[in-house]
Amino acid sequence: MGAPSDFETEKTFIYQFFGFNHTCSMLDNNPSKTIAALIIMLHIVPMDFFIICHYLRITSQTDPKYDNLKKITKIFSPLQFIFMTYFFMVFVNSPDGIYGTEEGTNKFIAHYTPYMLWQLGMVLMAIQQCWFIALKDMIPLSWVTKEMMWMYCQCMMVMFVVYTVFCWAFIVGSPLWPTTMPDHPMGNFVAKCIMYGWDVISIMVPMYFAWLEGSDGNDTQFTFKELQ
Repeated sequence: MGAPSDFETEKTFIYQFFGFNHTCSMLDNNPSKTIAALIIMLHIVPMDFFIICHYLRITSQTDPKYDNLKKITKIFSPLQFIFMTYFFMVFVNSPDGIYGTEEGTNKFIAHYTPYMLWQLGMVLMAIQQCWFIALKDMIPLSWVTKEMMWMYCQCMMVMFVVYTVFCWAFIVGSPLWPTTMPDHPMGNFVAKCIMYGWDVISIMVPMYFAWLEGSDGNDTQFTFKELQ
């Protein structure tokens, strides 16, 4: 596609900053960056469509037990929509500055902030979705209890806070713990566990539950009516 590779594992700003590459580093550099930027809307548009539909599904409930969820949804859904829509900014703001310079750090902040807000959007979505299916008594796995779902949401919130504080601590120059290799292998390992753990809990788990819910035979119908 005419986009030469500029990815050198240990020379990326993120590697020099944290002591290891983030999973996004594979998409921060060409040619994968060009391809990802072209297809990112295949993620953003369906997610925005889901957010709108889920908002309408919740706010259309008439049972009083949904009242608190409906109030929260009127706050959560618009935030999710905004955070999801502007996720593409991670490709606009590349973390390709020079390590050790203010410009390099500012470029990383501009790159990380949309991702951080996307993460927050995923947390809000998980809370909203778990709350809804718990009220509906439609948990796709029989052995999963409502208490376990709440624990999942709590775990996700804690991981998001730790992840965010960890990143911003580096940004302000006061890391929570050292992660550089080869001097601090344990700190490096813990940081990677947080990074990959977030990917599992925020992406893989919801994908699995979405697949279970989508294959349960209960179809959803959309009805469009022309306004008179």
